Amino acid sequence: MQTKTTKTILLNEWRLLAADRTLRIVLPLFIVLFAYALANGMAWVRFQEYTVQVVREGNVQRTEGLERELTAIQNGAQPSSPFRDPRNANVMGGRRGARAVALDPGPLTALAVGQSDLLPYYYDVSIYTNETTFLQNGEVENPLNLMVGRFDLAFVAIYLLPLLVLAMGFNVLSGEREQGTLALTLSQPVSARRFVTAKLAFRAILVLAAAIGVSLIGILISGGFGSTGPLGRVLLWCAALTVYALFWFALTAWVNSLGRSSSWNATVLVGAWLVLVVVLPAAINIAAGLLHPLPSRVEMITAQREASNDAVNRRSELLARYLEDHPELTGGDATDEPNRAALAWAATDAVNQRLEEVSERHRMGRDEQNELIRRYRFFSPALLVQELLIDAAGTGDARFARFQSQVRAYAGQWQSFFVPAILAGEKMSADVLPTLPGFNFVDESLGDVGQRATVPLSALIILVGLVGTGAWVGLGKVRGAG
Repeated sequence: MQTKTTKTILLNEWRLLAADRTLRIVLPLFIVLFAYALANGMAWVRFQEYTVQVVREGNVQRTEGLERELTAIQNGAQPSSPFRDPRNANVMGGRRGARAVALDPGPLTALAVGQSDLLPYYYDVSIYTNETTFLQNGEVENPLNLMVGRFDLAFVAIYLLPLLVLAMGFNVLSGEREQGTLALTLSQPVSARRFVTAKLAFRAILVLAAAIGVSLIGILISGGFGSTGPLGRVLLWCAALTVYALFWFALTAWVNSLGRSSSWNATVLVGAWLVLVVVLPAAINIAAGLLHPLPSRVEMITAQREASNDAVNRRSELLARYLEDHPELTGGDATDEPNRAALAWAATDAVNQRLEEVSERHRMGRDEQNELIRRYRFFSPALLVQELLIDAAGTGDARFARFQSQVRAYAGQWQSFFVPAILAGEKMSADVLPTLPGFNFVDESLGDVGQRATVPLSALIILVGLVGTGAWVGLGKVRGAG
C-alpha cells in the first residue's frame, strides 16, 4: 500500500512540475547556465593548453638556436655578441639557455578552473631562478575575473545550485497547506515524512541529473576520461555535488516542517543561502588576511634591490666565502683571479639568500592563513564543497604546490650542473645540450586526492545528517490540520 501511495505521489509531482510555469522556465534556465559555464571552462582549458604548447615549443627553438650557433662557432664563426657567447656556462645556463617548465591542465579543469588562473603554471628555469620567480605570473589576467572568479561549473554548483534547490522546495509542504490539500493528503496512509521525502526526492533527481549530466558531458568532451585517475576524480566530483545538493534539500525540508507560510520559508532559506554561501566564506577570508597578513611584494622588490647593490660591492668577498662553503666545487682551492662570471654568480647567490628570508615569512603567513580557513571551513558547506570540487578537478592549491616544489628541485639541479663550470671557467659546446637536466612533472596519485577529500566530504555528510535529523523530527510533528 505504501509503495503504491509513493508512486502516486511521484506521478502527481511530475504532473504538478510539468504544469508549473515557473519551474518550466527555471529548470531549463539552469541547464543553459550549466552549459555556458562548461563552455567557459573549456575555453580556459584550450587557452592553457595552447600556452603550455607554446612554452614547450619555445624550449625546442631555444635549444636548436644554441646548437646552430655553437656548431657555427666550432667551425670558425664568431659569437653574435661577447656577452651572449653560448660557450660561457653563465650564458647557456642563464636566461638565453633557460628551460621553460609547464604544468598541464588538471584532469577536470574544464569543470572547475579553481586556482589555475591565479597560480603560475609555467616557469623559466635558469641559474638565476630565485624566490621572485615563484611570485610572478607571466600572464596578464582580467582583474575582474581574478576578483569574482571564473564562471565555471564549480561556480554554478556552489552559488547557484542552492538557489535552484530552494526554488523547487521552499513550499513543498507549506504550499499544500495553503491550498488546503495537506489534510486530505495526510488522511491517506502516508505520513508527512514520506510525503515530503517523496516530493523532494523527485526534485533532487531532476536537479542532480542536470548537474551531473552536464558534468559528465563536459568530462567526455574535454577528454578528462583519458587522463590519469579520471574515474576516482569523477566519482569525487559527483559525490560532492550530490551531498551538497542533499544538504540544501534537507534544509528546505527542515524549514517546511516549522509550519510557517511559503513566503516565510522563502525568506529564511534565501537568508540561509546568503549567510552560508556568501557572508561566512567572505568573513573567514577577511579574517585570515587581517590576522595573518602577508608581506607585500614591494618588500620583496626592495630586499632584492638592496641585496643586489650590496652584493655588487662585495663580489670578491662573497665569492671567497662561497668557495669556502662549497670547497667541492673547486677542489678546495679558491682561485686568486676569479672570472667575471664567478663573481657575478657569488653576488647572485647572496641575493638569493636574502630573498629566501623574505619569502620564508611570506610562506609562513600564507600557511597560517590556510590553517585558519581550514579550521573554520566547517561552518560553511560552500567552503567544503569548493575544496572538494577543485581538488577533484586538479586545480587546487595542493597540485600547484607540488608542481612548484618539483620546479624548485629542478632549478637546484640546473644550478648544480652549471655553477661548477662557471667557477672553473669551463667552455660549453653543442655536445653538452643533450646532457642538460630535464624536467618531468610527477603528478599526485588518486590516493593523495582521496586522503585530502576525506575530511571535507565527511564534514559535509555530517552536516547533511544533522540538518536531515532536524527535518525528520520536525516532519514527525506535522499534522494535517496544522
